[in-house]
Amino acid sequence: MKGIKNISIIILSIVFANVLNAQQTKAWSSLDSNAIMIGDQVKYELGITVPDNMIVTWPHLADTITSNIEIIKHGKIDTTYSESDITLQQQFVITSFDSGYFEIPSVDFKFRHLNDSNFYNTSTGILFLQVFVPEVDTSQVFKPIVGPIKEPYTFKEILPWIIVGIIAALLITLLIYYLVKRKNRQPVFKLKPKPALPAHVVAMNKLEKLRLAKIWQTGHLKKYYTELTDIIREYMVNRYHFDAPEMTTSEIITKLNEFEINIEAMTKLEGVLNLSDLVKFAKAVPTALENDLGLTHCADFVNETKKVADPAQTENIDNINTKDKQ
Repeated sequence: MKGIKNISIIILSIVFANVLNAQQTKAWSSLDSNAIMIGDQVKYELGITVPDNMIVTWPHLADTITSNIEIIKHGKIDTTYSESDITLQQQFVITSFDSGYFEIPSVDFKFRHLNDSNFYNTSTGILFLQVFVPEVDTSQVFKPIVGPIKEPYTFKEILPWIIVGIIAALLITLLIYYLVKRKNRQPVFKLKPKPALPAHVVAMNKLEKLRLAKIWQTGHLKKYYTELTDIIREYMVNRYHFDAPEMTTSEIITKLNEFEINIEAMTKLEGVLNLSDLVKFAKAVPTALENDLGLTHCADFVNETKKVADPAQTENIDNINTKDKQ
């Protein structure tokens, strides 16, 4: 009996302590103003103070408190500690779009002791909010509703349009350029032309090609001397800029005397031109040695009279020749 009595005393002590803690709990609610104009906002605060050995279940408020009062913003739950108490509070921003005198109902808090599964309740008080509407003087003339105020555009807002406009202008310009080129049958893009080869390089390349063709060896003497003299006449056009293809041999020699040319090279060239005339017009048949010497003498004339280019031009020519061979 004595043991049962002791257990009863312990249970009663725990219950009494919990009830005492529950009595020390205080919940509240407040408004920073109890009267607003319709559509204005007001701060609404909930809070509770409990002993530090209590656990509180925080009430959940949705987007509305009542059908006439709406919650605009939910603040976070702040916690403040003192020597033996804990204070929790949360702030809301509320408004109303109806006029009248509205009740904000009480809010229930649940809490329990750390070592107890039983919950206790406490509630905030009831609040009232008066919502007014602006007074309208009906004796005054009604004015039209003011439209939205136009604000100037910022650079950030118009920048995308500027970029689109520039791109559109470029595309239109490119299209017009393309159509004009196409109408005139001109290439849209012009490649940089290769630098022209010097006259002596062109002539020596053609002389070497003629030598390798072995035309006179197959009995085509007239063709051989015609191509040989055409090459040397073209060289004179490019080197000395006179119309050698339309001149006779004597006219060519007379014209070349105006330039400072080695006499030996002139003599060799004159012999080749005279022999060519005999083959083409008198059906002469030179010897094999004369045929070979004709090409050699023309090559000597080109080398003797070639115009020396500057080193940069010579380098470009060598690069072009290398690419052509590849």
